[in-house]
Amino acid sequence: MAFDFGKQNEDWNSQSNYGTTWPKGLLVFAFVFLFLVLGLKFGFDFLNAREQKIIDNYDTKIETAKNNFPVENQKTVLTFAKMVRNLKTLLENRIKTSEFLTTIANNTHKEIYFVQFNTNIKENLIEITGIAKNLSIVTQTVSAFEKIQGVERVEVKNTRNTSDSITFTINLIVNSSFFK
Repeated sequence: MAFDFGKQNEDWNSQSNYGTTWPKGLLVFAFVFLFLVLGLKFGFDFLNAREQKIIDNYDTKIETAKNNFPVENQKTVLTFAKMVRNLKTLLENRIKTSEFLTTIANNTHKEIYFVQFNTNIKENLIEITGIAKNLSIVTQTVSAFEKIQGVERVEVKNTRNTSDSITFTINLIVNSSFFK
C-alpha cells in the first residue's frame, strides 16, 4: 500500500476552509466573568454612595452642633484640652522618687547611714555619701547596688578611714528609665 502525500495535503487544506472557532466553554466563562465583574462594580458603587450619604449626614450634624456651641465655651474646651495634653505629658515624664528611693533603701546594708543623697537626672547620676562601721559593709552594699535593675555602673569614691568608722561616697550611674 502506497502512501499518497498529495491526498493528505488536500485533506489538510480542506479542513482549513472551515475557519477557527472559539471553544464554547471559554466563551461562556468570559461572559459570566464579565457580568460578575460588572455586577460587583455597580454593587460596590451603590454601597459606596449610600455610605457617603450617611457620612455627609453626620458631617452636617457635626457642623450644626459646632455652630450652635457658644464661642466662649469653645475657647474653654480648647484650653481644657490643652491642659489635659500638658498634664498627660507631665505624667508620662514624671520622676517617681519614692520608687527609686525605696529600691536603694532595700539594697542598703542595715549598718550604713546616709549623710548626703544627691540626684542629677540629666546626667543619670545618684551620689550617696555615708558612714559605715567597716569597709566590708561598704563592699556588700556596692555589690547589692550593682544588682539593681537599671544601675549601669557603681563607683566608690572618697573612702576615708576614721577612728571608728568609714566615710565614703558611692556614685550610681543609672539608665534614664531608673527614675521613671
